[in-house]
Amino acid sequence: MEDLIEVKNLTKFYGKIKAVSNISFTVKKGEIFGLIGPNGAGKSTTMRSMLNFIFPTKGKVLIKGLDSKDDYLKIRPLIGYLPGEFSTYDNMTGMQYITHVLSLRGKLDKLSYAKSLAKKFDLDLDRKAKQLSKGNKQKVGIIQAFAHDPEILILDEPTSGLDPLKQQEFGELILKSRDEGKTIFISSHVLPEVEMLCERVAIIKEGRIVAKNTMTELKSMAVNRFEVSFKGEVIEKRFGKSLGIQTISRIGEKYVFDVAGDVNKFIKRISEHKVETFRSLEPDLEEIFLAYYKKGSRK
Repeated sequence: MEDLIEVKNLTKFYGKIKAVSNISFTVKKGEIFGLIGPNGAGKSTTMRSMLNFIFPTKGKVLIKGLDSKDDYLKIRPLIGYLPGEFSTYDNMTGMQYITHVLSLRGKLDKLSYAKSLAKKFDLDLDRKAKQLSKGNKQKVGIIQAFAHDPEILILDEPTSGLDPLKQQEFGELILKSRDEGKTIFISSHVLPEVEMLCERVAIIKEGRIVAKNTMTELKSMAVNRFEVSFKGEVIEKRFGKSLGIQTISRIGEKYVFDVAGDVNKFIKRISEHKVETFRSLEPDLEEIFLAYYKKGSRK
């Protein structure tokens, strides 16, 4: 698949403060890509640079081969954007606002699609923004990003304020959009959401990319976790660091071992006991994320 978004050696200073430092990644056509990290890590700065809302100090961003600074007028019609702190005009209804946005884009023919999205998210478009909860304002933001049927979606913390049911609806919309050939870039610190939706992710720490992998690759590099129950006596002192064991915890009759590196020595030692059950536990993204943040520079 072709690279639809290319971020090349992007660096951004705010005065003497370096917000992002020499970051590079690509997003392929028809892919859901996640940029993850805590607040202040550089996610929003990266996205604003991609959209030409702020200018890079160094480096560049290409979207469909077009430079984000020089060709932004050609790029903007291609993109649907949801900012991390979405706001609208207090005295406008949802319908008025979305109609206004579609009119500016020359896409009033998409109004019926916007209404169908409002129905999907159970949003009353006749209420003024000042009467809406945070979650309902977020729904307006999602609809305005999707309504003109863009080729590329750039979404910053998209499910902020949504209840679990609407988060699920949003996930279904993202997967449907991917299946229609759209390219989707999501910035989030909601790790279960990223794990469910994204094929590839980049982890950002203090303005630097510390990992870029598919979800499968990330999980393969994580610590191996095994849940084991034994028959008879267990000699715990025989399970030491020489086997690659990092931590041991016990829940009732079951032991949970975190093992780094080659697991063969660990499995051989386990087999010297009478094993009742043995189960490999797949790591979740939160565990992988925390491991990278502790190590800082592992790639």
